[in-house]
Amino acid sequence: MRRMLTALIIGSFLAFVPSYGGTAAEEPIPQVKKAVFAGSFYPADRHSLQVLVDGYLDSTDSKADMPPGVFAVIAPHAGYVFSGKVAAYSYKAIQAKGFKTVVLLGSSHRSFFTGIALYPSGTWETPLGRVAIDSAMARKMASQCPNIKSLPRAFDEEHSLEVQLPFLQRTLKDFKIVPLLTGSVEKADMSALAETLATILKQHKGRVLVVVSSDMSHYHPYSEAVRIDSSTLRLMGELNWKTLLEGIAKKENELCAAPAVIAAMMAAEKLGGQVQLLQYANSGDTAGDKSRVVGYGSAALWQPDARGTAPLTDAEKKRLLSLARKTLEGYVTSKTIPVVDVREPRLLERSGVFVTLTMRGQLRGCIGYIRPMAPLYRSVMEMTVAASSNDMRFRPVSKEELKEISIEISVLSPLKPVKSVSEIQVGTHGLYIVKSGNAGLLLPQVASQYRWSRDEFLQNTCTKAGLPEDAWKDKETKIYIFSAQIFSE
Repeated sequence: MRRMLTALIIGSFLAFVPSYGGTAAEEPIPQVKKAVFAGSFYPADRHSLQVLVDGYLDSTDSKADMPPGVFAVIAPHAGYVFSGKVAAYSYKAIQAKGFKTVVLLGSSHRSFFTGIALYPSGTWETPLGRVAIDSAMARKMASQCPNIKSLPRAFDEEHSLEVQLPFLQRTLKDFKIVPLLTGSVEKADMSALAETLATILKQHKGRVLVVVSSDMSHYHPYSEAVRIDSSTLRLMGELNWKTLLEGIAKKENELCAAPAVIAAMMAAEKLGGQVQLLQYANSGDTAGDKSRVVGYGSAALWQPDARGTAPLTDAEKKRLLSLARKTLEGYVTSKTIPVVDVREPRLLERSGVFVTLTMRGQLRGCIGYIRPMAPLYRSVMEMTVAASSNDMRFRPVSKEELKEISIEISVLSPLKPVKSVSEIQVGTHGLYIVKSGNAGLLLPQVASQYRWSRDEFLQNTCTKAGLPEDAWKDKETKIYIFSAQIFSE
């Protein structure tokens, strides 16, 4: 009886969800794939669509700092009235760049198949015109990743890739696309896709862009959605795809295109990339009903300059310390942050940074960005505020303490994973340890201050992460090293 009931359920499911297992030879490919969702997810009229998309792009915060070296973006795919404003931030990050091929990557919503579906040739049409498939790149990717198969019918009723095209048409010129959809896939499939993406991005740096189409949590009350999405965004920002994958399996995190996002994160890790959140909102923010909302996130994946970061000059260090001092005094005395005009190129670059406050030789606050998040000068100002008021180990700095507070700034190099703890140089390297969603960081100067051995440094970093002190020996534990330029008043 149970077997019969299961068969009936599966039969009913497949009646509504097409299952495709054919090959390109079995499935004729239309010369032009017509827009299916024009008039529902976005306007069908050319002029109205152009005005709407341009309006979304123009409404993005002009002060929002778009990272350099972007090679992929994550954008939502709901109806434009719900998620268009959030999606615009992703496209603002790549506007007018020289990308010639865009790999559109999503997960199937309506078709069931195993592996990764490819739309291999022809053109896709929207009210703004037609975009050609990059058939040569499609063939190249399929040859490198055996799980990529030509399944054009899997795209017949798929909205998640189609809705990205009008934004691309208004931000890029003379580009082609490679549409891909993940179906039923295993971790090995995601890893193989990530390897192919990383290879393509290396070989065609600055000419290939990956657009990952994914919404976030679905149909939770507003506060619950924000809680779930905040956890997901944090893991994405840390490139912690393993914990995110586990969270999705446990239904603690939600992404409707989880395999596509995970594959992009894996590729970013292979490229030494970073993830920067650009914007978040949910349908409760955009449409008003907060009882059952859908989350939307916009993010950019980018690669720091491989040449590395130039050391700060004495003048640049002095400038950053001055900005930190003015910020500390302004925020503590009147909760204001000074408006500054910074033009020094090095201070406009992005670096991880920590600001440490001490008073009479004792720690009074220390908070920072582990990964590059914003221009260096702005990160220093933001972390000065955080160290003075948001370090939960201390009460906020008072006006009376200002004269006794000293400021130290640590500008971090990019994180580097270690294969062996023998790579760690105490006094030169800082440590960042991650396991099972727990993470802890200690700056290089801490080990020197306490005269720790390498093992003691590892043990104390594990303790900082809330892990057993011997967790660094676990194969599942990730250990990163970094160096820092350290200077103080």
